[in-house]
Amino acid sequence: MQQVYKELQRYNIIIAALQEVRWPGQDDDIKDTFYADLELVYDQAPEYDIKIVLGDFNAKIGKEEIFFPTIGRHSKHDQSTDNGVRLISFGTSKSLVIKSTMFPHKEIHKGTWISPDGRTINQIDHVLVDARHKSVIEDVRTYRGADCDSDHYLLGIKIKAKIKITRSKRGNNEDLIDTEALKSENLRNEFQLELSNRFQNLDLEEDVNKAWKKIKDVTKSVALQVCGKRKRKKRRKWWTEECEKAVSLKRKYRILATQDNAWKERYLAAKRDARVQIRRAKREYLESIVKGMEVLIRENNCRKFYQEIRTARKGYQPTTQFLEDNEGNFIIEKEQRKKIWREYFQELLNCRSTDELVTIDIHEEENNEEVKPPDREDVKRAIMRLKNNKSPGADNIPGEIWKYGGDAIHEQLYSLILNIWHTEQQPDEWNVGVICPIQKKGCRKKYSGRLPVWFQKEP
Repeated sequence: MQQVYKELQRYNIIIAALQEVRWPGQDDDIKDTFYADLELVYDQAPEYDIKIVLGDFNAKIGKEEIFFPTIGRHSKHDQSTDNGVRLISFGTSKSLVIKSTMFPHKEIHKGTWISPDGRTINQIDHVLVDARHKSVIEDVRTYRGADCDSDHYLLGIKIKAKIKITRSKRGNNEDLIDTEALKSENLRNEFQLELSNRFQNLDLEEDVNKAWKKIKDVTKSVALQVCGKRKRKKRRKWWTEECEKAVSLKRKYRILATQDNAWKERYLAAKRDARVQIRRAKREYLESIVKGMEVLIRENNCRKFYQEIRTARKGYQPTTQFLEDNEGNFIIEKEQRKKIWREYFQELLNCRSTDELVTIDIHEEENNEEVKPPDREDVKRAIMRLKNNKSPGADNIPGEIWKYGGDAIHEQLYSLILNIWHTEQQPDEWNVGVICPIQKKGCRKKYSGRLPVWFQKEP
């Protein structure tokens, strides 16, 4: 879904999707209110973007000549219902065309809904697009073979959009260092030896920024060479070959049942078997997770044990590519999202100014004692106090690399600290921090439910 969202952003396509539009009774006021709300949502979209409205409108579109510019000539039905006329009026008022009734297809490829008895098929799902970009939709038809256990058929839309070629800057995604490898004593010794050889002929610059860059680059390259890259954890799948076979058999009998009612009993039996097989696969998958947790707790690996518990409790968490403001409006533009995050964190992290003056009595005493610069042992103790398994700062180097790098890297850092002490300047990168908004409560789309976590290089 994330890739689909990026493609929609790339082509400037705005999609408003509706699901199961139903009204209790035939109250016209409720219908008028629905379309008024739909107009408000539609008007929020940027003027020059491709705007598509689709979904189950519960509306039959006819073939009336008066509506030809909006609906075309290839609808499944001859007469428009009241809901169909309302949909046509909405499209006409917003300069939209109904593309789902504009392409010539067989009758079996027009119907989108089938009644429970299998005798009635209607075309009530529709696709609307603004008239300025109506040529981007090249085809709309029904795919009856897709099985999703619904009384609606899958509606396929073929979109072909043209865009201007733009060269965008890609983000700098650096490789992560596998710090778990440093638990091996042999590899740790190899890492310290390689660092010692690389630092042996390294001359540090007097400028603290250049000196820090040399130390950082050498350390990172050696760490990636010896420890390797940290592999991205892939989500384990519960879908098995048995599930695939059961669903394929159910899909086969479903197609046969739509053609002949004699296959309906076999289809229902295959449907039950597929449901049982999927439940069994999910249950076995959860049992394997629990057994893995038992192994971790026996090995006294508490950190990974609680990580597995957290993953099992949360389940699948989709990424949120847009925000929702306090009024319930969706914010899609990237620059506008940045502005909202900036204002939210400024208000949350900065102290409010006060007009009240507070007087504090301070007894100043002269202190002529000379503060000596830190020695090697002070620097080494500060490095060894770094905690393991913590997120790195802007340099993307975990604390374990500095701790287990040996005397060679400690000596280089000591020389850098002395240079900073005498020049009273520290590297500019040490003043840079990364704010990560962590979801704590509420809806994931609302920014007010996130708390900031600050990652910064420890000087």
